[in-house]
Amino acid sequence: MARDPQITRMLNEWRSGDEAVLQDIIPAVYDELHRVANSYMRGQPGDHTLQATALVNEAFLRMGKINVEVEDRGHFIGVVANLMRQILVDHARAKLSQKRGGGAAHEPIDSLQVSDPEAGPSTDVLALESVLQQLEKTDPRKVKIAEVYYFCGATYAETAAALEISEATLHRELRMLKA
Repeated sequence: MARDPQITRMLNEWRSGDEAVLQDIIPAVYDELHRVANSYMRGQPGDHTLQATALVNEAFLRMGKINVEVEDRGHFIGVVANLMRQILVDHARAKLSQKRGGGAAHEPIDSLQVSDPEAGPSTDVLALESVLQQLEKTDPRKVKIAEVYYFCGATYAETAAALEISEATLHRELRMLKA
């Protein structure tokens, strides 16, 4: 997620209405976005109707409909990762509403934990979204850390650079986030 002035310029040209530049942006960020989508999909049930490629494509479509100035490549990846999370939340909500509740168990927010992506599948997307929304109210920076480090799969150094904090602060925040 290195800062790349050329990508930043192209992203802003695209956001300003130059649709042709999208053909140059996609190859430059697609692999990274696909990795993020795969990370999200690892925690989904095996019978999930969305695939990582469809998730990336839907995120690009939604990105074209929102008005946000991208600061750089890392910011763009973070915005798209957040859109992917929202797509999965919307998909899960639609599936639950189709099943009139779908037998979903209600759990208190305090009982849910965010897991390390390397530890295997995490809690379901709606429960995770609920936890992140609660945390957003009290500590938005921890939510950003979770998005960049866990969902985007960034390294410590990349996460710290993207959020403009030291690696020591990141380490401390991750310990508190895991707790």
